[in-house]
Amino acid sequence: MNSVKYRKWYLAENWAENQSYMITRSVIQHKRFRDGTRKPHPLVSSGEGFWINAHELCIGYQLYSNPNIFRPIFSHRRQCLLDDVHLSIKCPVAFWRRVKRRYYLSMAKISKIPLECIIHIVTFVV
Repeated sequence: MNSVKYRKWYLAENWAENQSYMITRSVIQHKRFRDGTRKPHPLVSSGEGFWINAHELCIGYQLYSNPNIFRPIFSHRRQCLLDDVHLSIKCPVAFWRRVKRRYYLSMAKISKIPLECIIHIVTFVV
């Protein structure tokens, strides 16, 4: 997934009442190693933020219409749900084959649709 496009299209430039704005945190001093490279910021290392520029981090998004609604960059609950989904898709080919089979069987119960048409329709499932 292209995270830059996701942040831009879905979070920052969403439509109508779902439009949100970026919540930033200023970082005045950032520690450096002896070789001159920057030490990773704890929020970036934990996935709770990302760098916007050299002195600002983005930590989430809030809705314009309702500032009480905050969408963090990282949500432990959301990640647990995604982990469960990823576990069920160990083999994508087998997963999509099962999905196609379920679609075929549920559509075959409808006696008005010929089986040849159902086979053709099921081929469009990813």
